[in-house]
Amino acid sequence: MKVKKKKTAAKTSSKTPSWVPTAAEITKAARDLVPKLRDRAAETDKLRDLPAATIADLKKAGIHKIFTPRRYGGFEMDWGVHVDVTRELGRGCGSTSWVASVVYCHTWLLARFHPEAQEEFWPTCPDAVIGTAFAGGGTMREVKGGFILDGRWKFSSGINHADCAVVAARVGEYDPHSGQRGIFRMALLLPGEYEVIDVWHSEGLRGTGSNDIKVTERFIPAHRTILTEEATGTTPPGARLHKSYIYNVEFSPYFFTLLTGPMMGTAIGAFEQYCEQTKARKGQMFGEAVAEQVPVQIRVGESAAELHAARLLVDNTTKWLHEFGVARRPLPATSLQIIRRDLALAAKLSQRAAGRVAGMMGVTGQIGANPVQRAMRDLRTICSHGGIQWDASMGPVGKMLFGVSTGDKRVDADRDYLEPAGVPNLFDRTN
Repeated sequence: MKVKKKKTAAKTSSKTPSWVPTAAEITKAARDLVPKLRDRAAETDKLRDLPAATIADLKKAGIHKIFTPRRYGGFEMDWGVHVDVTRELGRGCGSTSWVASVVYCHTWLLARFHPEAQEEFWPTCPDAVIGTAFAGGGTMREVKGGFILDGRWKFSSGINHADCAVVAARVGEYDPHSGQRGIFRMALLLPGEYEVIDVWHSEGLRGTGSNDIKVTERFIPAHRTILTEEATGTTPPGARLHKSYIYNVEFSPYFFTLLTGPMMGTAIGAFEQYCEQTKARKGQMFGEAVAEQVPVQIRVGESAAELHAARLLVDNTTKWLHEFGVARRPLPATSLQIIRRDLALAAKLSQRAAGRVAGMMGVTGQIGANPVQRAMRDLRTICSHGGIQWDASMGPVGKMLFGVSTGDKRVDADRDYLEPAGVPNLFDRTN
């Protein structure tokens, strides 16, 4: 096990951007990177991290600034742009798409921290990439002026390229008598305050560098911490610094869409690579053209339809979230369950579409150098995320349909979604 010391981030002056791309422009910039990403995909897997050239290309395109506030030199773009951009990147490399979506979104989180924390960090690092880690665990002990943080956290994607990190830890111990489990706070860690433990060896998303973060008895000033429920609610303290609605929205429903660009992109990439290879494939025994076989044509058409349906589900969700955000309207109580249902279905359709064509390649599709098998490994790993896991996403919807308690206090307390006949209206998001 190797321990990497975090380098100090380079300091530059803060400034508002002189130019902000349109959604179409930044999506095209991502699309233009696909050939390069395909060429580097095998190297990315071998490195278990994104190559420096890929990081440079992403930054040159401005993709790392999609969620960064304009106050600090970012683009502060509307919700949904990230899906279009990372769907394109995923066609070339699943790991790159994952980092560009799930890691680069962390500037959206930091923009919700207390203004003092933002002003301390961003003016010296406006091109910031921010790592996070919440799995595993740690503790915070309150002391004068702040907290003592200690612990180790898992799965911090892109951490080797990050300029700082955010972790969450429990303050207070579990009380078996009251059932209280302590409160959780997030902490912003600056360079030198944490270690990166090189442990990332995985089947899929090998190039994300999702290593561990370790902190040992480190003092963190109070202004660089925030209650988790405060950061993820609709009135986080840092949002007052920024104009866009994206810093005031309910965190969880919006967060789950961050998984969809990489998910769809890798599925589309597998499909495209299959079609490209199959156009020239001949039967191994009789030399017949595989693309001329009617069963193959039918199955390719079916997969294309499923990928289109998955895209409609995802785009409908991001459009709906954007509209509610712009209008500053609170989301319906059922929104989280409906969103997870639709995104989990999109994930299943994507897996089925890509898996069908990959399965028609025989041993050819299993060879290590074949990009289809790499995309399939990435896709399986993405779809294992709890946010789009099938049973966890569908179970609450079934409970709602039967009138069984979901465990979600908002849903269980608000029965307005029930139609007169007592059946939940889970198909209309307008209310």
